[in-house]
Amino acid sequence: MKGPKRLFFLLVFLPMLCVFPYVRTVNNPNEFVRVFTVMAMVENGTFRVDEQVQSYGWVNDMAKVRGKDDGVDHYFMVKAPGIVYAGVPGYFIFSKVIAPLLGKTYATHGVVKASQEDRLWWLRMSTWALRIFTSQIPCFLFLLWFERYLRDFSPDPAFRYSAVAAVGLGTNYLAYANMYASHSQYAAVAFLAFAFIERELRLSRGDPKQMRLGKAFLAGFFTSACVTLEYHSLFLTIVISLFAMAVFFTVRASIAIVLLGGAYCACLIWDLSKLAVIGGVAGVLVVLSVLGLFKPAFAMFDPRKLFVNPTRLIAFGIGGLVNIPPVMYFHWKAYGNPLTPGHQMLETQKFAIEHQTGLWGVIWPTWEHVQALAVDPGFGFFGMSPFMWLGLIGVPFLLLVPNAPPTARKHLRISTFVWFLCGTTLFLVNAGIIEWRAGWTVGPRYLAACPPFFAFGAVLALERFALKNPGKRALARGFAGGLALASVLAIGTVSLIYDTLPETIARPLAQFSFPMMYTGFVPHHVAEWFGWTSTTFWYITCGAMLLAPIVAGLWSYSNERRSHIALRAFSFVVSLAAGLAPAFTKPEDGSELFVMHPSTASFPPAWEPPGRDRITLLREEADRYGTRGRGPCILYHLAELEHIAGQEPAALRDEAKARSVMPKERCRKVYF
Repeated sequence: MKGPKRLFFLLVFLPMLCVFPYVRTVNNPNEFVRVFTVMAMVENGTFRVDEQVQSYGWVNDMAKVRGKDDGVDHYFMVKAPGIVYAGVPGYFIFSKVIAPLLGKTYATHGVVKASQEDRLWWLRMSTWALRIFTSQIPCFLFLLWFERYLRDFSPDPAFRYSAVAAVGLGTNYLAYANMYASHSQYAAVAFLAFAFIERELRLSRGDPKQMRLGKAFLAGFFTSACVTLEYHSLFLTIVISLFAMAVFFTVRASIAIVLLGGAYCACLIWDLSKLAVIGGVAGVLVVLSVLGLFKPAFAMFDPRKLFVNPTRLIAFGIGGLVNIPPVMYFHWKAYGNPLTPGHQMLETQKFAIEHQTGLWGVIWPTWEHVQALAVDPGFGFFGMSPFMWLGLIGVPFLLLVPNAPPTARKHLRISTFVWFLCGTTLFLVNAGIIEWRAGWTVGPRYLAACPPFFAFGAVLALERFALKNPGKRALARGFAGGLALASVLAIGTVSLIYDTLPETIARPLAQFSFPMMYTGFVPHHVAEWFGWTSTTFWYITCGAMLLAPIVAGLWSYSNERRSHIALRAFSFVVSLAAGLAPAFTKPEDGSELFVMHPSTASFPPAWEPPGRDRITLLREEADRYGTRGRGPCILYHLAELEHIAGQEPAALRDEAKARSVMPKERCRKVYF
């Protein structure tokens, strides 16, 4: 199967590493505040971004901190620092090696000879370098690893490739892999933490003595790395840490520790005077269990069964501790306290107040938020990535009727329960965040860690459905590929054009992706480095992205009957249509489909790179002809493009100018 595998990953590689969506005027704080911090670390040896703000302009997501030495306010980012530490090598290579070879140097506002154009070039290319080294390459490598990991659960390449396409190209994983942020990297390390623990449990068959210390260490490292990348991942890391305790320290001991620890914490919150009572009750239970009384009820507290070899759990803990000092150092240098992030010092007062509510801005979730996060066709996780429904639907079957060999049933249930608990935790926490929509995003930004978990569950569910029945397997292959393609179309095309959209856009595929692709407003690509500046390479990349799930779902595998191939093609088409249907439903705000949404109508005039879209090129051609020859027909076509791009005044003006010369019916219909 080397042929389809190489072709498939080549198709994934192009959209993951060869496109650069970038619009400076959007002033994306999610990205620029991180870029500014890396610049400050390398160029100025500090976490302060004062110089970068002065040179490149103000952005949100910054804390304003009064300096103890000079009494002056300074700016610092309020993001978790893990991604900026990881970005230092890539930026250093760009700043100290690549840029000098191109005759460029670090340009700031204080450098007299640095023009505005030089500063904007430096910001754009610094961002591109940071994306490549810190986001795009690591996120692509994770997809390679993810496919290999799935081989332990499915021998079917169609299931595995469909899952990889759905994760990498059919969720906002692609949008944030093409941005210098930490959301996609967070998804990767969170699933790595889960997978390392799961694999040790599976290979050792539950015997902690057979588990490898190095793998336990890495599991701990990846678990704590989640918090270094995203502060709100704390709740997910708690779930993964409990899973690690149960695996590396036995379930019985872990339950006892959690219950006693929970009782102690509840006592502190409830009333300190009750501590003696809680401790006394716990002591009585231990004494009774030692004496053998009430053993069926209190067996978990039996001290004789709690003394186990803790070396694997200690290795997990040491791995987790590795990431703590760098985070504390950043907090200390930025906010003056190693134990606190800077959200309550946010420069924007509204956000600072919100983060003082509840637990750092997290309150009790609401059903309305959960529902929108799940099924909203313009924003929801399942609404925009229908492949992920397979993982959710398969949960009850995998828990109740796993249909696996007897030795694997228990482990399959445990793995399903844990990954689903991880996903549920992410949903509930996101639904409880005050800024639960997270501003301008592509899909639910705070659910960025969900895709690999639900795709893993989807592969388990597909194997559970297919079993050893060739007909069912053909049907499942078609469903997997069709839903993966629907996901790629619904959100992947958005991600490949731009990585941040207003909250008000109702149908991103029909009201952003299609108008932008049709009118030629597509982003930078790596072929520009070699002089190929047209939009053609971007369309090739987009075609490769769409072809990846088609190869996954429709590749002709050996020993497959023609009837099964036909069944697979049929289920592929049906699932594609069903998965895409929500993306074309009538928007609630009554806005028109296949026309740029009003909230994004400002994108085309500010687009980068400028001047190569179809409207600009057609305008130049119309100016050459005027009202002579083909001129009126060109104006009619130009008016159609301007209408699709949301430029209605210009469309009406050009159509009126053309109509004054000849009727539209005399012009040949142009489809592209």
